[in-house]
Amino acid sequence: MQVQREKKENHTRLTTQAIRFAGEDLSVHEDLGRCGTPGKIWGKMARRGLLGWSIPAAFGGEGARFSDILPAVEAFVARGGRPGLALSWMVHLIVGKVLIAGAANGKQKKEILPGMAAGRWTASIALSEPGAGSDPKRIRTTAVKKGRSYVLNGEKAWLTNGPLADLFIVFAVTGERGGKKGFTAFLVPRETPGLTVREMPALGYLRPSPHCEIRLEGCDLPETTILGRKGRAWEDLSKPFRVAEDVLLSGAILGGLDRELRQAARSRRERKGRVEDDVRDRFGGFAALLAAARQVARDAARDLDGGKQGTDVEHRLVAFHLIAKTLQESLGGILENSSGSRLSSQGDDIARLIGLGLHASRARQRTWGDTLLIGKEKS
Repeated sequence: MQVQREKKENHTRLTTQAIRFAGEDLSVHEDLGRCGTPGKIWGKMARRGLLGWSIPAAFGGEGARFSDILPAVEAFVARGGRPGLALSWMVHLIVGKVLIAGAANGKQKKEILPGMAAGRWTASIALSEPGAGSDPKRIRTTAVKKGRSYVLNGEKAWLTNGPLADLFIVFAVTGERGGKKGFTAFLVPRETPGLTVREMPALGYLRPSPHCEIRLEGCDLPETTILGRKGRAWEDLSKPFRVAEDVLLSGAILGGLDRELRQAARSRRERKGRVEDDVRDRFGGFAALLAAARQVARDAARDLDGGKQGTDVEHRLVAFHLIAKTLQESLGGILENSSGSRLSSQGDDIARLIGLGLHASRARQRTWGDTLLIGKEKS
């Protein structure tokens, strides 16, 4: 009972903290949606302790669970909007929890995690490449062993939080196993000779989440900069990162959909007059599906907390994104009926986040279908 009480209190405390920040601090940054980077707001989030939520307590953080963070993210976006800021925030938390705390050695953790918890350090994951995206078959960045060091060459693109980053986690090809590329992750400080940070054209959406490109030309790095196991970064780091990202960003999606629904309901009330039965049906049906999606997402977060990163979590993510896609498609009709308007810019951002998750979920859905068709699905 005591453990359950403490979990509930932590859950409530983080959600309250997120709501307070969204209501009090975001409101004074009205230009946030137009600026290229979070700027001052990132520092304010650090001072409020939000950037250390996922970092273990031993390194100055909160040690929060995924199931604590998820509803807090939902509340953050539902109250203050800014799904782009939520994206940057979530990537920071996941890098700290899954990649550094989860895979770094003792020395690396001591060097990196306290700075991330305090907001003095930001780390950006450098995986996607121009023209290749995150397709492992097409990634070309290499790390060639040279004595006790590795020489990195290649280009990376779409680095979330890259313009703010003090450290890049670079995925590079270091060999081949069983006909597949073997990837190793390297901790590359921003000031490393041969590393160039380049601006990218503005995305035009998910503001103020900042992105950039980097170029690596003869970056000579000692073996001590390797994060995790050599040649196993794709399996050990990339896949768990993506699952955790999809789980936590479901909170931003839920918050954004809830915000749009409530704004539409408010607009319809302001119009007054008789509300037709089909309008009630639309709103009630949307609310019901939103509640179902919320339960699926929270179950996925609890599964992650319990160490489940296989089919249980991935099947829940498939279900979540199918429901979220249905909600996104029905939202346009609700808005048009309630106020004659279309999706807001933040509604468009939520649609982008849903799209980001759908690609991976389609692959998971196909794998699920394959297991059924070949008779290997667990009963």
